[in-house]
Amino acid sequence: MQAPSSPLTHRFLLAAREAEIEALRQLAVGCQQAILTGRLIHELQRERGISNVFLASGGECFARQHPEQVARSRVAEQAFRQGVADLVPGTGSAPAGMRLCNCIAAVLLQLEELDLLRAQVQQQQLEAATLTCWLSELIARLLAVIFELADSCGDPELTRALVATFNFIQGKEYAGQERAWGAIGFAAGRFEAEQLERLINLQDAQQRSFDTFTCYAEAEPLALWHELQAMPEQAELLRLRGMFSRLQPKDEVPMPLSELWYELATCRIDRMQQLEAHLEQRLLQKSRDKTAAAEAELRHHRQQLNTLIEAAAQRTAPVNLTPMAELLRSPGHEGGGLNDTVYDLLLTQARHLEQVQKELELARSALDERKQIERAKGLLMQFHGLSEEQAYRQMRQQAMQANIRLADLAARLIAACDGLGQS
Repeated sequence: MQAPSSPLTHRFLLAAREAEIEALRQLAVGCQQAILTGRLIHELQRERGISNVFLASGGECFARQHPEQVARSRVAEQAFRQGVADLVPGTGSAPAGMRLCNCIAAVLLQLEELDLLRAQVQQQQLEAATLTCWLSELIARLLAVIFELADSCGDPELTRALVATFNFIQGKEYAGQERAWGAIGFAAGRFEAEQLERLINLQDAQQRSFDTFTCYAEAEPLALWHELQAMPEQAELLRLRGMFSRLQPKDEVPMPLSELWYELATCRIDRMQQLEAHLEQRLLQKSRDKTAAAEAELRHHRQQLNTLIEAAAQRTAPVNLTPMAELLRSPGHEGGGLNDTVYDLLLTQARHLEQVQKELELARSALDERKQIERAKGLLMQFHGLSEEQAYRQMRQQAMQANIRLADLAARLIAACDGLGQS
């Protein structure tokens, strides 16, 4: 006779789906926070660009636009703060892990100093280069928040979407830094050697970020990206970019090019923001659709269980004694009344979890590579006393000389340091 499954078994079977739904709801909160973070990054990028021109012109240019942009940045900052309140462990719907909490704390601490910096800008008491470095550091910390949100995601499709979004925003930030440092050099009428090298590095960093974006993006945002690449302003910007590779340090450049450079770079970045908004909406829609699908599946499982319980009470059948391990290893197994028992639901969920895990490992490869690069960079900074930019530059040069990917070089450096530590 078939042994009836207990109510406790049924509860845990359904609890597996309920746990998945709760995780997806938390992911939806995380996706929303990634979007709020991206919007704050965009406003700070605009504030950085406007403030640089305001400072470089001695307050003659963008005198009206500067306070207007500061107001927009403050609105985005307030939305960011309200969003992270839901991530505090024990108080919100999506508790954050240790690394994410640490990233958010670092951002909030630096935001406390922002109004003081703005006052110095308004009073023309700050160098444009100092402002650019400070805001770039803040934006880098905000990007780390998005990275940690992606790294904690447990759904492969949402992970891919977050990886694409993160790398696109990262590339857009490098484009913003390129705009800022280019405007500083053109406004000064010359470029220092360090500025020229930084601009070349920023162009390379953009390419790497956008290459990763294209690997993970869906067809529609990819089409929008190709449209952006083909716009006339892009060709004009590339011509100005070409100057950087030909210039020698302290060569004179026409100062009026500062306004043209800023206009072209801003046009490109604004088009990027339109694409970023599209990525945000797709991310939100995916998180909602995933949750709705899981809820529908839970309702279906409840109906199946009720049907099985009613059927079991009305008839008898041979007991299915196939070992559970064998069933889990047999995706095509359909004999012995399996579909008439609770095992069918259990196997469906087990196979679903296995498939999710495989897809998640593939989706997380870009995140794992970035973590390796960051770790290798930190090791170079620690053992050779290099700055972050110097460490990255050295890794990039070594990777080019060895004709290997930066991630592969990072893996070799980590392995070499681990070997030294064990010897």
